Amino acid sequence: MLVCPTGALSFKTEFDMRAAWTWDEPARTETTTVCAYCGVGCSVTLHVQDNEIVKVTSPHDNPVAHGNLCIKGRFGFQHVQNRV
Repeated sequence: MLVCPTGALSFKTEFDMRAAWTWDEPARTETTTVCAYCGVGCSVTLHVQDNEIVKVTSPHDNPVAHGNLCIKGRFGFQHVQNRV
């Protein structure tokens, strides 16, 4: 996964969970779906731990997004937080 070299664009959930020592990679599940924000059709991978979305990424082999997501697709997952 690409990481912002300055750390300006990181997932708050991941940062908070790592600080609390609750980030558990083996316990996470991943589900790939389509982003609902616009009609472009970007694929997003939802990383779920303890029934909460903790991170959203995009597959690098996706022909639309090529592993990149807009700010809404990447960080705007709070609207589905309690519906997973």
